[in-house]
Amino acid sequence: MKLAALCVSALIGAASAFSAVPSVANGNAAAVDRTLKGIDDTADHDVFDPTSGDNAAIQRNNNDEVWVPQRARPRRNRKSAAVRAMVRENIVTPANFIYPLFIHDEDFNTEIPSMPGCERHSLDSMVREVGEAYDLGVKTFVLFPKVPDELKTNLGVEAYNPNGIVHRAIRMIKEQYPDSVVCTDVALDPYSDQGHDGAVEDGKILNDVTINQ
Repeated sequence: MKLAALCVSALIGAASAFSAVPSVANGNAAAVDRTLKGIDDTADHDVFDPTSGDNAAIQRNNNDEVWVPQRARPRRNRKSAAVRAMVRENIVTPANFIYPLFIHDEDFNTEIPSMPGCERHSLDSMVREVGEAYDLGVKTFVLFPKVPDELKTNLGVEAYNPNGIVHRAIRMIKEQYPDSVVCTDVALDPYSDQGHDGAVEDGKILNDVTINQ
């Protein structure tokens, strides 16, 4: 197992591990209907609507566009040196590590030139890597996928396809290691044809639309 992947340096340059995508510097992305109504009408799987329900995570503004209400975000644990000292972690063990795993839908592994010692795994190799990490006491993992270009869109709808690469990878890991913790990257850049973490219109990120997605 490539232990270098457990180091913090393995996360530096993570964005470059994704496949190349077009630049959006010219602001040439098509206009986005910010109501997002009907975008999943052709989906062949159940789709969750974050604007529905009595306690919806996303609301709609006066223009019926998706909108995220602003909330207070207290930082009590950072308020003073005394409080920081009281809650500070003092011991680091393998159980504290989060192992980043880069995956693709191929039957072979490939090195990542920008991240020496790291490689992009097939799903079978990913499971074997998880097993080796488990033996060393590392039981938390975060997945970074390489998504085929033909599946990328401005709204990143492939991100919530239950048969997508990340969903399948999670199921494979949890089937063999049910006590593992599997994290996912909520940024849309692996699924975006614009190369950004969110939906783009006229060269600008649409924050509320992105959070809805």
